[in-house]
Amino acid sequence: MGKVPKTRENLKRCMCKDCPSYTFACKMMGAPGNIILLFSTMDDEKLHAETMFCAYEKSQCINEEKGCLCPECEVSREYDLGRVYFCTETDGK
Repeated sequence: MGKVPKTRENLKRCMCKDCPSYTFACKMMGAPGNIILLFSTMDDEKLHAETMFCAYEKSQCINEEKGCLCPECEVSREYDLGRVYFCTETDGK
């Protein structure tokens, strides 16, 4: 399993925002941080993001698995992640 770099390019290709497990409420809670992330230098390793969970760790909001887009995601395929539900378990399952 590869390590996913926290880059703007990967963030733009990330499918987390369309995932059925990523509810509207979670999107609203994560929006301010995700917007800041898009405009930042993305070099703060301590920053948690409510997106691109394969790079940033599991969600602090998602608590129910309602479907997973990881197998369809370009980022997941490029880095040969081979796991799913990075939003509910750090490093996926």
